[in-house]
Amino acid sequence: MENLLKMSQTLENLVQENDLVGELQGIEKEHGIRPSAELKEALDEKMEPERDLKIGILGRVKAGKSSLLNALVFKGQNVLPKAATPMTAALTVLEYGDAFEANIEYYTKDDIELMRQKHDDCQKILEDHQNAKFTELKQNNRKGQSDSELQESARKDAIKKLKKDEVSLYAYYEQYEQIKQSGINASSIGEKEILTCSSYDELNEKLKDYIGSSGKYTPFTKSITLKLNEEMLKDVKIIDTPGVNDPIVSREDRTKALIAKCDVVFLVSPAGQFLNDVDLELLSNVNEKNGIKEFHIVASQFDLQLSASEIIGNGVLDEAIQRALTPLSRQQKNVFENKKSSYHDKIYEQLTRFNVLYSSGISTEIINNYDNLQDENATHALGLLQKHYRDYFSNKETAISNLKKLSNIDEILKALENVRKEKDEIIKGIMDDFIFSKKSALNQYKNEIGAIINKKIEVLNSTDIEELKAQIEKIKSVKSKVVINANAAFEDSGAELSSKLKEKLNTQIKALFGGISSASENAKGSETVTKTKSIDKGAGFLWHRNIFGGRYETKEYQVSIDTLNASSLRTAAQDAVIEISNILGDVYSDNIRMWKKTILKDLLTSLQESVGDEALDADMIKQSVRNIIANISLPEFSYDTTLPAALQKSGKLVGYERDEFLNALESFQSELRSRTNADIKAICATLDKAISNANIGDKFINSYEEKIEQLAKDAQDKESSLARYRSILDQLNQIEG
Repeated sequence: MENLLKMSQTLENLVQENDLVGELQGIEKEHGIRPSAELKEALDEKMEPERDLKIGILGRVKAGKSSLLNALVFKGQNVLPKAATPMTAALTVLEYGDAFEANIEYYTKDDIELMRQKHDDCQKILEDHQNAKFTELKQNNRKGQSDSELQESARKDAIKKLKKDEVSLYAYYEQYEQIKQSGINASSIGEKEILTCSSYDELNEKLKDYIGSSGKYTPFTKSITLKLNEEMLKDVKIIDTPGVNDPIVSREDRTKALIAKCDVVFLVSPAGQFLNDVDLELLSNVNEKNGIKEFHIVASQFDLQLSASEIIGNGVLDEAIQRALTPLSRQQKNVFENKKSSYHDKIYEQLTRFNVLYSSGISTEIINNYDNLQDENATHALGLLQKHYRDYFSNKETAISNLKKLSNIDEILKALENVRKEKDEIIKGIMDDFIFSKKSALNQYKNEIGAIINKKIEVLNSTDIEELKAQIEKIKSVKSKVVINANAAFEDSGAELSSKLKEKLNTQIKALFGGISSASENAKGSETVTKTKSIDKGAGFLWHRNIFGGRYETKEYQVSIDTLNASSLRTAAQDAVIEISNILGDVYSDNIRMWKKTILKDLLTSLQESVGDEALDADMIKQSVRNIIANISLPEFSYDTTLPAALQKSGKLVGYERDEFLNALESFQSELRSRTNADIKAICATLDKAISNANIGDKFINSYEEKIEQLAKDAQDKESSLARYRSILDQLNQIEG
């Protein structure tokens, strides 16, 4: 550790003392080099004596994280409020303490002022949209609606458009609206507050005001730390992060930063929408630089899977659990196998090392309140279990035993206990990996600095001062031409990238939709069923009924009915959505990587053709462009893969249910195709905007002029400059890697 810090500090001093900071910023960014003070802080935190093991509970909003933590930490008591919204989800930390205590951290005045500003910006956009829509509706008012009705329709349309086009901005708007509706003056709230409680019931009631979905202080709450006298929290700190699909960027950034500080991660993903794109987006932040050593996946809300006909079977609970768990394990394998290229080998091994853990928070709820169930969801869940698995839920004793099996808390606690036992080994492994990765990055950085200094010496030895002066004058005379051509080459290259990206995405997505159609045809079938009907034997004649008995008789007959395997088709649709997300993300990333490799060549060729080889230095161009590209913020990609409720059915469907499912699938495909096309256009449009606004010509020529002028300055006192550069090389060689 000491060697690593010494190496970082020495390199940092060397770069600063020799005015190389601006010149090396592109290389620093590529290798993830941070100031040595930040590195020391990270090392100190990881090496903190007797520090707690940090366990991150990650997942989407409403994935069942609160239910899982209530079951794990609070023995099923509903201490952590459920159903927080994305706008109000707060960071929650659980740690050991001698008494019940909750430390509330509120948003600062600056935070709230930012929300207000964003709210006002959003309000202006909202009003503009509403006024424009009202004018349009009024001009086409064929139904004779009143102005107030038209205004209401216009506002709804404006809000819908804003939610779609300005997600993050609208989130600020909605949160500040909640702040206003709370009736609380933000200036009257301090930055922190401490709540003391004597019981879990009291704690739960108090927390509802701060992190409950309708709590009066919820919009103001940034984070909450619960200190609890629970044996299982000794030596560990559990971090329940906000949902990863948090629309407020600052909170999502904080979540991502917290992921990097966790030693162990438990990802909670609903079994019905298992490992969707939102989960995978979160996992994109789990990499070898974080140092996370162990990773578990928990399939929450598992009890919902047990009502499907293909899972129920003969009503044997253990077999049903295995049937429901098998596809989840298969999906875990397939998802990460398909994304293997996106992960470092060590991270891939962690993601697939442990089997899927299942959980059912509602089962713990039923256990605790079996004789007095108040929760409608719990009552319904128990009713389904009693219906489908009678032998296992026929009386309280057997029901409690099997509900414990469904909650699976013992297995999850066992995983936690194993992590605690391995804490020292895990922390040491994390530290070793962290030091290795940082040292490797610093060595690459050091080598590149050496290559740049050697090149400076080589150029300086071969430079003629008069030729250099002429080159500077030449650059000045063609400056405007260089700017124009650099911008044109960069934008042309960007347009080609956008065109290729759109073509590849459309081709692969089209093939994928063809796959959904094939799956739909394969899922259709038919079967012969026996039905009965009443036949009038006597056509109403009394003598016929007297001889042959009653007037009507029942006869059986067979008919063929159309069927649909909803389970396989639902799986195909879910896989297709995940694959669409993978295609969009992977093709985009691959093309960006390739473009970064080719843009340098395109720029160099264009400038040399338009300005002349004699006026340009290829190495200086490469270094300038490298710094510029490193600082261009290109758009990132995310995608929601949640299936609509209408496609959540399973088993064999016939009649109306079959037709309804197929109609829902057709609508889903149509909407998905439109959404995908819109997303592809949006990706390309955002990319085009980023490239066209880069103004690379001015940035390039300014950077190039600085380098030429520095070379001229060095050439005026050549021996002194050479001595300084050789001294830098000597210092670099003395730094131990």
